[in-house]
Amino acid sequence: MTLWPDGVVGPGPPSGSARAPTDPRAEVDSAVLLTRSLLADTRQLAALLRDKFPADGDHSLDSLPTLAMSAGALGALQLPGVLTRLRVDLLSYLRHVQWLRRAGGPSLRTLEPELGALQARLDLLLRRLQLLVSHLALPQASLDQPPVPLGPPTSPWGSIRAAHAILGGLHLTLDWAVRGLLLLKTRL
Repeated sequence: MTLWPDGVVGPGPPSGSARAPTDPRAEVDSAVLLTRSLLADTRQLAALLRDKFPADGDHSLDSLPTLAMSAGALGALQLPGVLTRLRVDLLSYLRHVQWLRRAGGPSLRTLEPELGALQARLDLLLRRLQLLVSHLALPQASLDQPPVPLGPPTSPWGSIRAAHAILGGLHLTLDWAVRGLLLLKTRL
């Protein structure tokens, strides 16, 4: 039984009506704003981690994506490739943050609220980029890469080093993403 007469399902535009076209430049602006905000959050979380657990040196994980773009390569960027690569890299970082929250141990439990917020914002950015790909009618690339198996850290210090590596790599990726998205916006 329906409360709407004549088969109408609910309020809103009639079914089959076209949605108002969205401006791709505005959608890219929205993605840039979200990426900048996530970059600032990542920077703050990395500073908090350094304050709580100072660690000198370069920390890396073999399972993290490598930043394949340099500042000099920005001029040759093409929209489909950039969005695909960005989504693949951010999905990898999302999986690493999830792993860090699960396996980080008692040392990183003090950062749980911040890591949870970072995970939620990463997921939101990934969804925003997916919408952008859909609205621009770009080819859908498969993101179904098998996740790199991440075992438990070998020690509490290992989880702290992993956190430094993940946040450092994510920071570089987001910085590159802001620059790349702004450049691509000018080409729309």
